[in-house]
Amino acid sequence: MLCQNEAGVLPGSEIFFNTVSPQTERLFYYVGCCGHYFCEYNYRIRRNYMDCLLLMLIEKGEMHLQYRGKSDCAHANDLVLLDGTFPQYYDTPNYVEFYWLHVSGVNSFELCDYLTRLAGGIVHHTANNPKAAKSIRSLVSQFSTGQCIHDAEQSKLLHSVLCDLMPESRLNSSEAVHPAQQAVKFIQDHLSENLSLKRIAAEVHISPPHLVRLFRAELQHSPHEYIIQVRMNRAKHLLKTTTLPIKTIAAEVGYGSESSFTGAFTERIGISPRKFRDLPLG
Repeated sequence: MLCQNEAGVLPGSEIFFNTVSPQTERLFYYVGCCGHYFCEYNYRIRRNYMDCLLLMLIEKGEMHLQYRGKSDCAHANDLVLLDGTFPQYYDTPNYVEFYWLHVSGVNSFELCDYLTRLAGGIVHHTANNPKAAKSIRSLVSQFSTGQCIHDAEQSKLLHSVLCDLMPESRLNSSEAVHPAQQAVKFIQDHLSENLSLKRIAAEVHISPPHLVRLFRAELQHSPHEYIIQVRMNRAKHLLKTTTLPIKTIAAEVGYGSESSFTGAFTERIGISPRKFRDLPLG
């Protein structure tokens, strides 16, 4: 439907509302309402609370935002994602065109918090934005044309948009590889070697403290904890899929002796490598 009587919103702007079932609220991501706005310089929103996420795609112009004590600016092709349970203020200094969606469901707040911490803010400038933008336009277009939007399809599109902001998605884009992901690849490629924090940080050209911060933000582990996890997973794979001696497997996963590997494996997994190898898979 056409949007009327909202300050700064120009003719031709549209807003749509969605009614969802209790089952959809429990199982899926979903849109509560959405719109396609054309606004002039006096468009401004000051909101203290809403029980959903706000997702915006800026098509033209720019949007100024104030959120949780920080100021930011979103330009054309940027995505904005914020948790509406915190106060927010945004306005435009000139003409702006943007799509917006109120998003709820499943773990949406947790995912928003993770992506915000990872990006260092609520404005996302990623190489995958065109892909996400296509999904956002498709969603709003379905409301605009009155198409029947199945809950699962709507949820899939929303989840796709959020996943496009993930570091793994950025890794597969034309954007420069994130240092933490470079470190992950280096660890996986050199698992049998001495992997000191200093060495890994030097390989990705950042300081050791910075690398620790990136790992905790992106992987929820320190580099040391991540290395142990990868070594244990690799060891379990070799124990179950090969007949290699324990001593050889220990060297393959970066331990200097069979005894040090056996001690580390037993402490982490709860049983010795030999007992683990003998356990049935089923």
